[in-house]
Amino acid sequence: MDKLRLEPTAALVMQWALRLYNEEDILRFVNRLDLSSGQTLFDKCHSVCSWYGEVILNRKSFIKHLIEQELCAARQEYQLIFLASGKSPLPMEILLRYSSKVYRIFEIDLSGIEDKKRLYLELFPESLEKLKCVNADIASSDILDVLDRTETGYRPDLPAIVIMEGISYYLRKQELKNIIAGFQRQKEGIFIIEYVVPYQLVGQARRYIPEEIFRIMQEDCGLDEIVSYTKEELRSLFREKGGDLVASYTMVDMELARTGVNTYFAKPGDGWIECAVGRVGASRVF
Repeated sequence: MDKLRLEPTAALVMQWALRLYNEEDILRFVNRLDLSSGQTLFDKCHSVCSWYGEVILNRKSFIKHLIEQELCAARQEYQLIFLASGKSPLPMEILLRYSSKVYRIFEIDLSGIEDKKRLYLELFPESLEKLKCVNADIASSDILDVLDRTETGYRPDLPAIVIMEGISYYLRKQELKNIIAGFQRQKEGIFIIEYVVPYQLVGQARRYIPEEIFRIMQEDCGLDEIVSYTKEELRSLFREKGGDLVASYTMVDMELARTGVNTYFAKPGDGWIECAVGRVGASRVF
């Protein structure tokens, strides 16, 4: 059985997240991913922080929770846009569980998206009417123009949820601004953004963890820098585009939502990853 080989960083993150996937349909997908390329990175990161997987488990489960929260409250169908979706099983998880609330899901990525589409076709052929895979660079194009050009059936008159997980720290700040600005003409654009905070906001005793982990990631990806945000910066960015930041969450919130207790993250300064919900568009309601 052929497996899809992931890039090292993606394989590392998936290895950390494996405990989240226990439903039979999603396990069929996850078991077709080759994570071997991430082992060297895993060993390096483990030497920095042996429990770092908790950060990824909290982040991924909370982003799923935020999406579900929006869909459960929805009075009409939503479009979901996963930017730089990689080989994440989350789009299919959402579609299988909330098909009646989803008009379409769009996965946009620059590489590997055709391989993912082929795996979907093999494992979930009945779902592809509502799930579209689009090959594009999210940093260089107007996302809505890309969707229009590719004739995916995207509808600007329907509300959209835009998910940015594991990508904000690799984008220039102007690129993130451009992405948000692209949804100003949408009926309603809801953004779920995961981001890293400036290291100086992390408690002194733990600051070395994100510094070292992201240095390892930076070297692996050949990046000049890791881009960080505060929630105040994100709020200003959304307001500049006629929207607003309506919620932000620290790792304290994420761990409590997943496990019911705060074992590793007792106060905001214990963590370095946060999630925010922002809204833009013609008919947004704050």
